[in-house]
Amino acid sequence: MDFPTSAMTLDKTVAEVMTTDLVTLKLNDTLRLADDLMNLAKLRHFPVLDNAKVVGLVNQTDLLHASMRSLAHHPKNTLRHALGMVVVKDVMKPAHTVSVGTSIQDAAGLMVEKGIESLLVLDGERLVGLVSRTDLLRELARR
Repeated sequence: MDFPTSAMTLDKTVAEVMTTDLVTLKLNDTLRLADDLMNLAKLRHFPVLDNAKVVGLVNQTDLLHASMRSLAHHPKNTLRHALGMVVVKDVMKPAHTVSVGTSIQDAAGLMVEKGIESLLVLDGERLVGLVSRTDLLRELARR
């Protein structure tokens, strides 16, 4: 079933719909910190930086899988202790990035093609935002 889309919506760029208030993690941060931030700030995606350079991404699913693996290896530990034993660099995935001028249509196509939930948005080499499937769906729902 095809739904009509507004030409104005399809002309928008990721810069117009991205989240810019990002919480980032460092390579040696623990998953306990990621879990705390996720619960406190209600976030699902964390860019991972190494000296301001994007090196990866950790999301809610990564955290869940890593916590289950850690608990399986250390069943007597509490979840918080198990999460404190795992560092971000051991569970992060490569980050998929787009430039600020990427259309939301191209971003959506890339997410579908790669089977991912978010893209990091760069202005040159600098991280400036994150666009998620939710951001794109919200924009389409506004038409």
